[in-house]
Amino acid sequence: MTDFPYGAFSFPSRLFLTGYMGAGKSTVGKLLAQRIQYRFHDTDYLVVKGYRKPIERVFKENGEEAFRRAELLVLQELTKRNRIVVSTGGGTLTREEAFQLAINSGSVIYLSAPVHDLYERVIFSPKTRPILDVPEAEAAFKARFLERQAFYEKANHTVTTLNRTPDQVVDEIESLFKKC
Repeated sequence: MTDFPYGAFSFPSRLFLTGYMGAGKSTVGKLLAQRIQYRFHDTDYLVVKGYRKPIERVFKENGEEAFRRAELLVLQELTKRNRIVVSTGGGTLTREEAFQLAINSGSVIYLSAPVHDLYERVIFSPKTRPILDVPEAEAAFKARFLERQAFYEKANHTVTTLNRTPDQVVDEIESLFKKC
């Protein structure tokens, strides 16, 4: 892994943000990339762009497995680039092959928050989420979080987003890579 010196910081060439939906991966990722002068990429956006249809339609018409294969292809392409911040979808790095790809080519940062707070963020978000389009959406949302939590916790670093602004989260991420 190639490090990029940035003032008093030394960032890996590739930073991957993981965590459940609503954790702030896209918001924090854009801000972090801007601050450290890296390029920002969002795996969900790139998959949607490739399919030319929204995620909910990809899930409905092609299935989750097709979506996950597309995520892996996007991730494989991104690991060939340098000086990038990648916001991964909530399920992207819960597959071993994808997780190994990210952890072996950069640093994985888990953006963490309690599941009830994530649910509150998501239900008031303008984004459409397939998991909310089911009976007993809150129970399904929480169950999926619990299934994925162990994968998130394998990240190199964990940063909480609870009661923090995106700027404060980025400050903490920067401090992880501060030179001593």
